[in-house]
Amino acid sequence: MVDQPAQWPPTRPPNARVERVCRAVGEDIEAIRAARYFVREQVVSRGAVDAADDAALIAAELLANAHQHGLAPVTVCVVGGADAVRIEVTDTNPRSPVRPAASATNMTGRGLALVEAIASRWGVERIPAGGKTVWAELVREGAPAGEPVDLDALLDQWDDDLPSGPERFTVVLGDVPTDLLIEAKAHVDNLVREFQLAATGGDGEVPRHLADLIESVVTGFAEARDAIKRQALAAAGRGDPRTRLTLHLTLSAADAGEAYLAALDEADEYSRAARLLTLETPPEHRLFRHWYVEAVVSQLRRLAVGEEAEPVQGFEERLVAEIRRLSASQRVSERAARLQRATAALTRARTPEDVAAVVVLEGVAALGASGGGLLVPAGDGEHLAVPGAVGYGVDLVGALREERLDAPLPAATALRTGEAVWLESREERDARFPELRGFEASTISMCAVPLVVADRTIGALRFSFASRKLFDDDERAFVLALSALTAQTLQRTELYQAERHAALELQRALLPRDPGTIPGWEIATFYSPAGDQEAGGDFYDVLPITPERLIAVVGDVMGRGVEAAAAMAQIRSTIRAYAIADPDPVRVFTAVDNFFDRLDLEQLVTVLYVIADSDQDVVHIANAGHLSPLIVDESGCREIPTASGTPFGVTTPDRQVVSVELPPGAALVAITDGLVERRGEDIDEGIARVIAACSGAFGWPAERLLRRVVASASAERVHDDDVTVLVLRRT
Repeated sequence: MVDQPAQWPPTRPPNARVERVCRAVGEDIEAIRAARYFVREQVVSRGAVDAADDAALIAAELLANAHQHGLAPVTVCVVGGADAVRIEVTDTNPRSPVRPAASATNMTGRGLALVEAIASRWGVERIPAGGKTVWAELVREGAPAGEPVDLDALLDQWDDDLPSGPERFTVVLGDVPTDLLIEAKAHVDNLVREFQLAATGGDGEVPRHLADLIESVVTGFAEARDAIKRQALAAAGRGDPRTRLTLHLTLSAADAGEAYLAALDEADEYSRAARLLTLETPPEHRLFRHWYVEAVVSQLRRLAVGEEAEPVQGFEERLVAEIRRLSASQRVSERAARLQRATAALTRARTPEDVAAVVVLEGVAALGASGGGLLVPAGDGEHLAVPGAVGYGVDLVGALREERLDAPLPAATALRTGEAVWLESREERDARFPELRGFEASTISMCAVPLVVADRTIGALRFSFASRKLFDDDERAFVLALSALTAQTLQRTELYQAERHAALELQRALLPRDPGTIPGWEIATFYSPAGDQEAGGDFYDVLPITPERLIAVVGDVMGRGVEAAAAMAQIRSTIRAYAIADPDPVRVFTAVDNFFDRLDLEQLVTVLYVIADSDQDVVHIANAGHLSPLIVDESGCREIPTASGTPFGVTTPDRQVVSVELPPGAALVAITDGLVERRGEDIDEGIARVIAACSGAFGWPAERLLRRVVASASAERVHDDDVTVLVLRRT
């Protein structure tokens, strides 16, 4: 130990105040601030005015360290005079202070470095009764000073003379990378610092739960934490890349270690929730923390009952084991994520092809398979159909489509028996399914699982592997979960297709049947509900009035689905009834307006009404808010300007009729807006596309012209609205 000089200060100038004056320091921030002012006033009163600011700064750092790392009670003393003044801070913790390595990120450890830079010299002395005094001296330039203190030697020998107390046990943890130790302890020091500020710096009382957490982190395991820090810093000072950790601890450190570990894990929750300035513990630090604390707890409890300490698993071994565990967990989580993505994507599946596009791709990627496919019974009841495959060549897909349900092959077997097939090697493949050698020679391993809903098998999933594949429990569970998800979705697509077929049949039943041959006219019609998926509100009608006269109607009811289809049927029947009674366009539209008004119908309906006579070259058109028709004649294709009134259900205006010449060979084209509307595009652009498609089509048969009109708009996308087209050509 380095003792205090016998005479302090080294010289006694005349009229200098040299006696030691001390002050007890409380535990709150205000007490520390008051103690700092006390030191400054003492230094000034002793004639060392130039050293007053430095003395106050040194006092602040030493008091902060005593508050953070020491034990109460804490006392600050000032001794000396104008030429030399000494500040002493005493606490009852016998542990020596620690000189941390320089760090740009550590919020602690700068205090002693600052003291060392300012003071003429500094040191630490053990108090025989328990505790320690950390002191620092400020000596005026030119005045005699004491002998330099070998701090490294002092701190190295400090623990050789531990005070008596409860029995201590030696725990050997082994060697650890020094850099990791220093970084991990610096992170914890930052947390300790922040918790201490939270405990003492606030205006209100700290909640009990947080106070317990702070106590566990700050003081509960401090002895072991400080010992590790000292050993790490000593190794760093020697340039040792690894530090051999040996601790001398009492049994109480075991309970403290468990509480400390739980508290730090909880503190990470505060960090993740951005309730602390200190960031969440890095994963390598957390692993190190659990490794050494768990080892300390285990070793102490064994030693305390007289058992022999078990060798501690090396940190690198624990790290490798953790990497393996995380790697397995990552595979499981990736497969779970793929199942989740598949589940989300399958909500939009409408056909077996949609289902295959999702599940086969996700399955191949998750398993690392060379290929995969979805197979279902074909319509002939004898063969398999392949809605989708990934990684299989054209020849193999073709062979799969020729596979019979009774074939001795994995997918057909799984579908017939309802049992999964797992082939893990070439030998197993050849023994169980020898036909695979010629059917799929490059495949070494394979799995094929049935798609079962209730007691019905509706298909099979198969995945191929170009190398030996041992299916572990997690992989088998993933494939079975994927097959269950696929089966449920396939069943839903079956129900959807059946419902859609029924809806379309209903729609077709509500639309007019083929009007047959009407002398002087060719008629072609097209209807498709929104997204090609459900019934809708578009409608058309062709009604012969006399052998020479006919009425053609195209309409659009707001909305889609069954409700719109029901409204469509009602409006179509109403128009047809009024037209049969009196086909005059104005009278028909007036009657429909009155119908809407009397029943207070809320549906908005647009209608284009055409009355034509084969004996005349003129058609008469009434328009209730609908798109104007197009005419295709010798001059090309153009839009017919009509008096477009308001839709039915808005007002009851005076309706008007426009008469348009339609010579032999010319055609009238009526459409709904679903054909020409696109998101992000003006409807006029869609109409212009149809006009361009019809230009030069004069004299074409009605069916050919219809196909050209539909292709002009719908070939590039699935339409978002119902589409109806009616072509009326004069022959």
